[in-house]
This record gives sequence, structure tokens and C-alpha cells, in this order.
Amino acid sequence: MLEILAPCGSPESLEAALNAGADAVYLGLSSFSARRNAANFGFEELKAGVRKAHRYGVKVYTAINTLVFDDEMKELEKAVRQAAQAEADGVIVQDYGVAAVIKEIAPELRLHASTQMTVTSASGAEFAAKNGFKRVVLPRELTFEEIKEITSRVDIETEVFVHGALCVCLSGQCLLSAVIGGRSGNRGLCAQPCRLNYTCGSRENVLSLKDLSLVDELKRLEEAGVTSAKIEGRMKRPEYVAAAVGQCRAALRGEKTDMGLLRSVFSRSGFTKGYFDGSFSDMSGIRQKEDSEGASEALKKIRELYKQPCKRFTVDFNVEVKRDKPVCCKAHCKDITVEAWGMIPQPAVNRSVEEKEVADRIGKLGGTVFEAGRICCDIDKGLSVPAAALNELRRNAVELLSERIEEKTKKHRGHRKK
Repeated sequence: MLEILAPCGSPESLEAALNAGADAVYLGLSSFSARRNAANFGFEELKAGVRKAHRYGVKVYTAINTLVFDDEMKELEKAVRQAAQAEADGVIVQDYGVAAVIKEIAPELRLHASTQMTVTSASGAEFAAKNGFKRVVLPRELTFEEIKEITSRVDIETEVFVHGALCVCLSGQCLLSAVIGGRSGNRGLCAQPCRLNYTCGSRENVLSLKDLSLVDELKRLEEAGVTSAKIEGRMKRPEYVAAAVGQCRAALRGEKTDMGLLRSVFSRSGFTKGYFDGSFSDMSGIRQKEDSEGASEALKKIRELYKQPCKRFTVDFNVEVKRDKPVCCKAHCKDITVEAWGMIPQPAVNRSVEEKEVADRIGKLGGTVFEAGRICCDIDKGLSVPAAALNELRRNAVELLSERIEEKTKKHRGHRKK
């Protein structure tokens, strides 16, 4: 199944991505991130974020994707160790020297070749695979047929940008910001000078492109064997992240997508499919007043959507209330089964506990990633169990499930291509 990969420039965006239903997220530490001006994550925030994501069954990829200078090696080694200690699921890099350091210090970390490595062909992907990379982030400049060829020919995961900003230059190779203002994009400090009004004859804003959106092409990408659908936007607000994830999720379910909602959150004269279909038409665009019309209403709507976690897992419960034995709740989710134990039920004085009451209490899973499936109860007559005890039993079962999902997510860091 196609992975929906969300950008997280802050802990708030991570919360939005998780609650909206992302399968994986990517984020940067306070240094060596290609989005240094995002809030990013300190070490403690990273550890907490990875743990929460893993309990949701979500993977975390850390971006250490800037070029690194010789006098920064100590700091680089520290960043790599932090990513490993936080148990991140992979590291995105553009510098082969950084990849070599990661292999030496933390060989358990999976290497993802950044789009800045400019892997535009099957031979480039093969080279990356031979050098220890498990995934390549393909440049935005490829057509669908070129993406399909790489994916079909090379035994490596592929990640494709499906929503967000387009560079007028080949991904990751622009030096305009560095030349004009000394702020290098390859050092995480692009000032986006291409958005200024450069003219060519009667044409204006000739370097500014519309944002890319391939949300309606996700099924084709999935069928072509692409591993991950990547949303650009670590500098964007949490509502943008939640909206993009939500529409990607809808597209994969075969539902109608709301491009108007995405445009209200952020766009530049609408969206383009860019190079994907090979037409290269209608790609120019700037941020206009029309692009933000209805934004306040859209943002309010989106905030409501990601207040609570989306339901990721269906859980079946079997509850036993037996005389002289602790109450037992078995919870089964996918291939995970846990058992939680409660108090020994007491003889009923006024009212015996009934199946409906037990099922209602056990099925209250609001505020969690779980939804109740079948709830089967085996209850001896004439027994009493307080409502608070049933609530605690449910919470204990959910906590045990979350722990097992976290363990399982951490274990499955291996090669997942086909």
C-alpha cells in the first residue's frame, strides 16, 4: 500500500499529521536540516515524537540533508547519534560523506537518498542501492513514465512528491539564493528569490511556479509500485499538513478529493501536475488574493478534523467476568493479541453487571487510534463490577496494544520494496 508521508516542521505539525492519518512523517533536527528556518526538533522533542508516532504505527524519517563542512563533523556525529538514540526509522541525506558517517556510527539507520542527490534514472537508483541506500526520493522533474521505469527496474523503494512547492530549478541544484543573498538552499536557508517578479519581455514572474498536486494520481503511483507519496511543506502550518494528508487519504480510498480546500489552505494560482504528464503547460503561478479566499473558514474546519486521532485500528474484545477470578479482557488487533486483568468481581447486592454495560464501557475508545469491532462477553450471573473498574480495564488493554504496536513498528525497519 502507498505510504502517505507528511512534513513536520514543528511538534504541532507532527500532531496534525498523526491525527490526520499519515503513515510516516519526516522532520529535521535543529541542525543539518534543509529547512533550518522551520521550528524543527530538539533531541527530547524528537524522542517523544518518535515514541508517539510508533505507538500510532507511524514511521519517522529524520532529515540530515544539507551539505556539511569539515569543521562541522563533530556536530554531525552528534546529530546522527541522536537520530539513532531516538530510534528514527530512516535518515534522509544528500551528501555521500554524511552517508559514510551514518554507516560508521549508526549502521542500523536506513539511508534515504534525498531529492538533492538528483537520482533521475534507473542507473542512478541502482548506484544508490549498491551504496547502501534503501530508498530514493525522486526529483519533481520526472514524468510518470520515468518514475514507472525506475520503480520497475530497480530493487529500491521510491518516494515521489505529490503535493507542495515546485522549484523552477532542478530539485536541489539551485544556487540563486546563495548567489544573491549568501543563503544557500543546500545549507537549508533558501530565501526563495525565484518568487520575486523577474520579467522577460511582457511576461512577469517568469521564475515562479504553481504548487504541484498529484493527489488525484495516487492510485496510478501505487499501481506503478511507488513506495511513498511525499507531501512538501515543513515550513507550512499544521492545518496545511492535516489538509494534505486528509485529501491523500481520501484519494487512496477512492473518494472525491476537495481541491478547493487545499487551494484555500495554500496555493499559487491553483495547482499544476508539473512534469508528471510531460505537457509542461500552465506551470507559472504566484500567490494571489484569490488563493487565500475562504482560508479562515477552511482552517477552522481543518482544525476540527485533527483535534482527535483518526481511527487507525479496529479492535475485537473478549471480556470474561467469572466468579472468584479477576475480570479478563482480551484485545485482538490485526496480528496482535493482549490480555488485561482487573479486579475479582463481587456478589451483586442491588444489580448484577450486564453484557450491555460491559460492552458499552469497553467500547468507549474516543481519543485513541482504536475503534471497537466485535465485543463478546462471557458473564456469570449475580456478579458486580464497578464502572470505574471496567474503564480501567479498557485503558490497560489499550495501553498494552499501544506498546505492542510501538514494538512492532520499531522492528519493521527493513526493506519493504515489493
